Amino acid sequence: MTPADIMGGLILGAPAFLLAYVGLWYRQRPVFWFCLALIVVGLGYLHTTGALAEVGGYVLDDAPAPSAR
Repeated sequence: MTPADIMGGLILGAPAFLLAYVGLWYRQRPVFWFCLALIVVGLGYLHTTGALAEVGGYVLDDAPAPSAR
């Protein structure tokens, strides 16, 4: 995993985790764990498609050059 992947995962995963924690931890704990599993699956999908690297690359100023079409 590159630093761009890790940064993209933190940018997209941390707010989702915080929202799930605030909204579900004290009320419905099993639903929180299911939501956490869905977040992990979603981040895994974004990693496989390369979207995490793109998001992290924009933050780290490592964005790819626009294609010349």
